[in-house]
Amino acid sequence: LRCECRQRSTIIARRLLLPPGGPAALHLWLLLSSARSSSSIATRPSYPAFLFPRLPLFTPPSSAFCSSRIHTCVAMSDSKPLPFDPTSGSLGDKKHCDVNVGKVRLPSEVEAGCSPVVLVACGSFSPPTVLHTRIFETARDYFRETVEMNKLEVIGGFISPVHPAYGKKGLAPPEDRVEMVRRALESSDWIECDEWEVKQNEWTRTRLSLDRMYLELNKKNCGREVKVMLLCGADILESMVTPGVWTESDLRTILGRGIVCIKRSGSDPERLIQENDLLYQYRSTIHLAREWVENNVSSTAVRRAIKRNQSVKYFVADSVLDYIKQKRLFLE
Repeated sequence: LRCECRQRSTIIARRLLLPPGGPAALHLWLLLSSARSSSSIATRPSYPAFLFPRLPLFTPPSSAFCSSRIHTCVAMSDSKPLPFDPTSGSLGDKKHCDVNVGKVRLPSEVEAGCSPVVLVACGSFSPPTVLHTRIFETARDYFRETVEMNKLEVIGGFISPVHPAYGKKGLAPPEDRVEMVRRALESSDWIECDEWEVKQNEWTRTRLSLDRMYLELNKKNCGREVKVMLLCGADILESMVTPGVWTESDLRTILGRGIVCIKRSGSDPERLIQENDLLYQYRSTIHLAREWVENNVSSTAVRRAIKRNQSVKYFVADSVLDYIKQKRLFLE
């Protein structure tokens, strides 16, 4: 049994990109050795912490087998299920909804030699804060400053609120989130709200939202392909290396088209890319834009302040705040 466990621990350690003789691999071998049978992990071993001082750096998952190669996770019966299936659905199953291109510049207006780009931010937006809209401006500035190198020019942007079936805590009703996003973008001449996701019958994978946007924007091919890129923060980039959140095929499609990640103090996306094989493979299409003005406003903090009857003025647009008060949102 011990011989078989040692062999298994070596195989799993290699799949997790761990040194077979390292402390994390030894921890894994001890876990397997303490199993009641050769096929299941029943209990964790009991041993003095001082023997393995570096073990807290790696804690093997007890309820799922994770593969860092493909970044997927097969949940076991005792694991808590995700509120959504990261492999579900196809674009053909979705309801059709036209894209409002009223604020999108014509691709023909883009300088010769440059490719037109549309940025899409997917998320809860419950409520949308000044940070959610600010990252679009930061991303557009980045492409303006690197146009000679990247040959990319932003012609429009969309905020796509997630379907309520996503199950995240604190989600306001979809119609309220759509209205708040619209109000937050009233002063923008190039960013629009897209409600395609919330009009579906179920949660939609980010890859499908981007696929649909790409097809709609390129439906009338005028000789200029419009690139569709995901706009996100460093936390989304970190989730891309978290087992069970994304499928490899979706990641390859999203990264292949290009993403824009907004960097802030305290985040280190360069290191994340360097240490992950898949992100490193697509490093040339991961655009890192630095936001130099600190802005840590979050929807969670805004909801908490509202619940405590504290002011959130200037954290959200005035028209958004008026709507929150009118609908008495986030009081519970």
